[in-house]
Parts: sequence; structure tokens; C-alpha cells
Amino acid sequence: MPKLRIAVLFIAATCLWVITASALPPFPKYIEAQYANSPEHAKYLAMYQALEGEHKCDACHKPGVEKKMKGHALNDYGDAVHKHFKHRDFNKAEKLGEKDPAELAKARKIVADALEKAEAEKNLDGKTFGELIRAGQSPGKN
Repeated sequence: MPKLRIAVLFIAATCLWVITASALPPFPKYIEAQYANSPEHAKYLAMYQALEGEHKCDACHKPGVEKKMKGHALNDYGDAVHKHFKHRDFNKAEKLGEKDPAELAKARKIVADALEKAEAEKNLDGKTFGELIRAGQSPGKN
């Protein structure tokens, strides 16, 4: 009986780990798509595209902090985006978007809406995140 309990716990923990590991949305491609055709965001897009790998995550997350912890290690800009992001709707639309272009467009719209709403919010210095982005700066303070 104890071996059965251990096996069940192991399987449950593995499932939770897999679900958590795949729960993080692939934001970089959506961020790049959002700003790709916007001349006013060209400086930010160039700066963002020059970042390598995990450093793109630093736009919303605190560098070097585990992103799977409670609060996702978000910086102030990441908090603003997260507040407006419809995570479950996005996950559903993105998964269905693998086969349905209309659902993929819905996933893009969900990210775009969250980014646009976050851009309107101000940081502690009184500047909107949109002002920082249009100036080609990383919007989040880490």
C-alpha cells in the first residue's frame, strides 16, 4: 500500500510539473508581432529583437529570479500586462490556433489588448510604459 501511495504521488507531481512547465505563454513572438508594423515602436522592437534568449523575458520578469514561483517574478511592467492578460482564453486560443487561423488571430488579439492596456499605465516615476516603449527603452524596472 505505501508503494502505491508513493507511485500515485510521483505521477501527480510529474503531471503538475509538466502542466506548470507548459503554462508559460510564448510571449516573445507575440510581442514582436504586435510591434512589427508600428513605426512608433521601431526603436523598442529593434532593442527587443537584439536581446538573446531568456533576456527577452526580462521585459516583464525580474532577471535571474525563478519565473514559476508565485507572482511569476514579474517586474512593474509585467504586473501591468498580467493584470490585463486573459491567460485561460489565450491558452485555449493558441492551442486551437495550431489548426485554426481564426483562433490564432484571437490569441494575438488577447496579447495585443493586454500590451495596449499596460502601455497606458504609469510606473512609479510617473511615465507611462508606452512612453518608455516608444523611446526604445525596456519598460519594466527590475
